[in-house]
Amino acid sequence: MEDSDTIPDEFKKFWNIEQESALQNLIKTEKLLKEDTERLIENYLFTERESLRKEVLSLRDDRRPSVLKSKAIGDRILNKILGFVDTFVNGITGT
Repeated sequence: MEDSDTIPDEFKKFWNIEQESALQNLIKTEKLLKEDTERLIENYLFTERESLRKEVLSLRDDRRPSVLKSKAIGDRILNKILGFVDTFVNGITGT
């Protein structure tokens, strides 16, 4: 970059691309419904209430896991969503 005044704008572009990439990766690897996942994240940011495992499992595009696997899969997805929020929302704002 030749002009240091453009650094904030360039960083914002970079961060938005990284955020979208991370969200798409999460959705793809966990086989989640895109719109529902985005809505759950928005609701979490608005209410600051952690989602229930049932809500998280309802994001899955494929069939619901067996009762024995539900807890582990639900917790894994929830932790990934919270990690995403912590990195790409709280991390950038410093909260």
